[in-house]
Amino acid sequence: MLNIGFTPDSDRDIPAGAERAWRDGRIGLATLSATDLRYGWFAYRTDFEVGGHAFLAGAREPLVDTMFTFAHTLRGLYANGSAEIDFTESSYVIRLEVTGDRVTFTASHRAPAEPPRCAVEDYTAAVRAFVATGIAWLAGNRPAIAENPALHELRALVPDPAGGGTGDPGRRTL
Repeated sequence: MLNIGFTPDSDRDIPAGAERAWRDGRIGLATLSATDLRYGWFAYRTDFEVGGHAFLAGAREPLVDTMFTFAHTLRGLYANGSAEIDFTESSYVIRLEVTGDRVTFTASHRAPAEPPRCAVEDYTAAVRAFVATGIAWLAGNRPAIAENPALHELRALVPDPAGGGTGDPGRRTL
């Protein structure tokens, strides 16, 4: 089993320090920097489970940052055969390594005795679905964000394979 998901909570869309500027119209979602979106906006409960092991279980993470992090793991897996999911707020790291057609997941903390694995194509599909769902949620609930360059960058990182995209542009189709 592989699950990457989030539970929206509109109470956590806007960081506490930005509420007044938001209400006054001094902040526009279309023009917020990727850094701002990645480190404070849309902090939702996030779940990441592989093979019955919950690497993230209800952690509150900024959705845009989580989408970027997962999208970049695809590039790492295809370019180097390995990637990391790193949390700057803590020392928790999830390492991903490709062996054959499988991805093995190990964690710096609370790691299971037998590292969970899944097919590379299943992980790729789950990341693409997670990013597509996150972008759709954000754009559907805060339409101005649809024009934000950060979301365009995310779409480019995980193009739709039906549209001829690749997980690692110029290399191979996933």
